[in-house]
Amino acid sequence: MERRDFFTKGFPAYVYKVSSLFVETAGLSENEEKDYFESFYSCYPLLAEAPYDMLVDAANKLGISTEGKDKLTLAKEVFNKKEV
Repeated sequence: MERRDFFTKGFPAYVYKVSSLFVETAGLSENEEKDYFESFYSCYPLLAEAPYDMLVDAANKLGISTEGKDKLTLAKEVFNKKEV
């Protein structure tokens, strides 16, 4: 391999390979599905921005009962119903 080929082809390929192995080893893979509603704090941005009425409307459109449910429960059910 010539010196120019190393810097234009070999080195970038090596960096890509090493970084992708690091991402897999560190558990940072984007393919892993994270539980957004695992805790109140992980889904707080959604709950803070979405008004309760909007969640109720979305739940009604999906046929989900809204009686006696808080924002977190409604958001979980709407999200799970839309995934399927």
